[in-house]
Amino acid sequence: MALNLISSIVVFIIQLLINFFLAPFIISTLGDEAYGFLGLANSIVNYGYILTVVINSVAGRFVAYEYHRGDRLRASKYYSSVLVVNFIFSLLICALSAAFISNLNYFINVSPTLYTDVQLTLAIYFANFCLGLFNAVLTCHAFIKNKVYLITVRNAISTALFATCILALYYFLPAHIFYAAVSAIVGTIFVFVSALGVNARLATGVKFRLKLFRAKMLGELLKSGSWNSFNMISYTLINSVDLLLCNIFISAAAMGVLSVSKAAILIIEAFVYMLSSVFAPRFVELFSKGNISGLLAEVKFAMKAEAFLALAPICAFVAFGRDFYTLWLPFKNAEQIEEIYTLAMISVVPAVFLSCMYPLLNLNTVTNKLRRPASANMVMSLVAVSSQIALLELTHWGLYALVASVGACMVARVACFDIFNAARNLNMPKREFVGVFGRNLLVFCALLAAMIWLRSFVEISSWATFAAWGLAFLVAGYAASVFAIFGGEEKTMLFDKLKSIIFRGRK
Repeated sequence: MALNLISSIVVFIIQLLINFFLAPFIISTLGDEAYGFLGLANSIVNYGYILTVVINSVAGRFVAYEYHRGDRLRASKYYSSVLVVNFIFSLLICALSAAFISNLNYFINVSPTLYTDVQLTLAIYFANFCLGLFNAVLTCHAFIKNKVYLITVRNAISTALFATCILALYYFLPAHIFYAAVSAIVGTIFVFVSALGVNARLATGVKFRLKLFRAKMLGELLKSGSWNSFNMISYTLINSVDLLLCNIFISAAAMGVLSVSKAAILIIEAFVYMLSSVFAPRFVELFSKGNISGLLAEVKFAMKAEAFLALAPICAFVAFGRDFYTLWLPFKNAEQIEEIYTLAMISVVPAVFLSCMYPLLNLNTVTNKLRRPASANMVMSLVAVSSQIALLELTHWGLYALVASVGACMVARVACFDIFNAARNLNMPKREFVGVFGRNLLVFCALLAAMIWLRSFVEISSWATFAAWGLAFLVAGYAASVFAIFGGEEKTMLFDKLKSIIFRGRK
């Protein structure tokens, strides 16, 4: 697990560096509107997940569950059935996306100068999405063997290919939005090919055979995954519709500002999700073997480990946020920087709450109890979108209405539902995880207050001073939080895992 975690963090850092250099280049070269359409294109493509997540979201769980029970034939039947249905999904998505792209001007506001560029971007992203459907299923082998680091190493190479491709295109050719999509599909093709090699190396015995396709098993997956599809609708409403609403109600240029303010927050959320996903294979293994006490201990340790890794960077980002945006976007004036920083700070609040408890969300899939969280998410997302539309129509809050509505609803869901639902999934007292969550949140508050106070004594005038002070604050934050978050035995466990990576490269 520890090696999985470290390799995931390495991939995250590579992706962070790409976004760090790419965003200001696109904004300064093509403008806010063009950068906004990159975010919107990704959001629109994500709508396809609503259709496909119904099967794919639970495929790994069912395959891993049968594998750990020793029934590899049944695991292969699930695996084969999912691959077949994904081929059908791909054909359907191609047809729907072609109709949408050819009539793009009826759905969103696009400047004539960017129209063809946006069409090409969407077309390539949809093709990339279809190929990615198969990549998601092929990772089952690494998941059931709890060797996620093989996937993350592969993803690191894919990310490097993406970076090389996008830098070459922007350096040697006139700038266009669709270069990002071209680079993405190059990386996805590599992932697809390498996944076949990884699966052959692992030799799990789980194989694809067309004759193993079973419609009945798809019915089981549909029954379980339908709630995840319901969840995906909620996710899309809460995370992706804001750009579309901004395009329709405000302007395409404002959509670009919103995309810039969301860039760092999306990275934080991706970091949190990535950390959480590392623990999922172990959760499934323990649950499939009926070791609930072991699972409970593992979940609590995961909550603390995720908070330890995520909270210090978030605090540093809040403390140095204005300096970051000033240096990152030197072509923006002080008023624009303040607007972007304020939007980002509103959006970071739910990311903090998620960082303190995200591993608990894995228990919904692990225990196959998806109806309650899906219903709660749908209520939250409908309230959020309704609030956004109402505030845009009735107030002059503009972009602040979009981010505040989402932030308030997400915090309410975490605090009032997710923490208690996780305990219910394991048939534990409803306050089982409240103590760990509350402690993580208190550590964040103390750490943030200390960093903001200490920041007032620091002078930032260049990237060098920003990096030096930021690193110093980060190291100090980690040093303080490791003692505040973990107990004695847990610190020993954490240090043992780190030593095993440094000296042996394995658990």
